Amino acid sequence: MKPWKLLKTEYLVDAPWLKVAKETCELPNGKVIDDFYTLWQPDWVLILPRTAEGKWVMTEQYRHGTGKIALEFPAGIIDKGETPEQAAIRELQEECGYGTATTKYLGKFPVNPDRHRGVFHVVFIDGVSKNGKTHFDSTEDIESFELTDEDLQKKIADGSLNHPLQIAGYYKFKLSQT
Repeated sequence: MKPWKLLKTEYLVDAPWLKVAKETCELPNGKVIDDFYTLWQPDWVLILPRTAEGKWVMTEQYRHGTGKIALEFPAGIIDKGETPEQAAIRELQEECGYGTATTKYLGKFPVNPDRHRGVFHVVFIDGVSKNGKTHFDSTEDIESFELTDEDLQKKIADGSLNHPLQIAGYYKFKLSQT
């Protein structure tokens, strides 16, 4: 099996938070696709913060894509020059007002390998505690709270937590514990 050959890229959207490209690609069998569309967004970090008491720090915030308030783990864009762990520590403080103890990098994953060029990183932070105020970006309005592992799993089962990449990150953590 061979990869496709990229012949041409035309950016239809080229903004700091989103790029949309129309690509011309040649398949290994010689067929040419003139209009394969790809997306790019900045790399981001999914944070799995757990308190010393074993509770997960979660957030709720409005998500315009679904038009609903979403239950999520904290997450955020990785700034230029930051490691995923550094971004996780910064974002956890900014969004939730929690300080960190022990970080563990769980891996890097494609957002959607079919058409998306971005990746997300999963960082588990154990022993977090509330230690200060939040520092939201101008577009953020976030509430944070803690859930037991049992309650979190119930929320995944009933669809209250329905972000597939976040569920995958949590599952990756669970597999790392065996």
